[in-house]
Amino acid sequence: MRGLMILIGAVLVAAIAAAPLPADPPSARVAALERLAAAGHAEATYHLGMAWHTGSGVAQDKAKALDAFRRAAELGDPLAAYKLGCYYDGQGDGLVQDDEAIAYYFKSIAAEAGYALAQTDLADLDIRRGDMVGARDWLERAAAQGWPGGLLGYASVHNLADGERRGVPRDRVKTAAYFRLFTQAVDASQKQLDWLAAFERKMSRAEREQAAAIVKAYRPAPTALTAKGLSGSRSADALVAATGR
Repeated sequence: MRGLMILIGAVLVAAIAAAPLPADPPSARVAALERLAAAGHAEATYHLGMAWHTGSGVAQDKAKALDAFRRAAELGDPLAAYKLGCYYDGQGDGLVQDDEAIAYYFKSIAAEAGYALAQTDLADLDIRRGDMVGARDWLERAAAQGWPGGLLGYASVHNLADGERRGVPRDRVKTAAYFRLFTQAVDASQKQLDWLAAFERKMSRAEREQAAAIVKAYRPAPTALTAKGLSGSRSADALVAATGR
């Protein structure tokens, strides 16, 4: 069944598609963002950082991107805080020293604000720390948004052999239900589908019925921040258009 994948895609893309298509070249967008950033606009400063980070409309400059992300995070932009966390989590290109605690701090700002990618990243960091309960809780929030990594992670964290000892008991119903939701949200491989079929054969009839009920009732609810994070330059274009810069 591909209905869930279509539903997730439609919901996530709705806010992105609402943004106007670029009317100006990337360089003009950057110039407008620079004017807004000079006036202390948090989101514009974040988008300016992304332009330097990716080299869209300007020469790629990770040092300038890092500075912009710092300024935007200080001004309260959660996506900038996420990118700043990424720089401390291996994307710094030598500009900063990797620091798991700093990365966690900044990514948690975006995760608490509702950014699904940050939520799955924090789950990974919690797993590194051995905090399976924390990881499960972040994955649950990302899974509720329809984020594929959240769905897969939430299924997996309930299928750990030592889960009971680590605070997350094994739960075959949740493992099956959320793994099925994951396979419906992505182009699942035959190996993944075969694994799920074999797993479900080991379940009781009651367990299979409970898992099916979860799948049937599930409705992804991505946040506006997650949609913005996926929109790339479209949200920058929408900001420039809205401010008349």
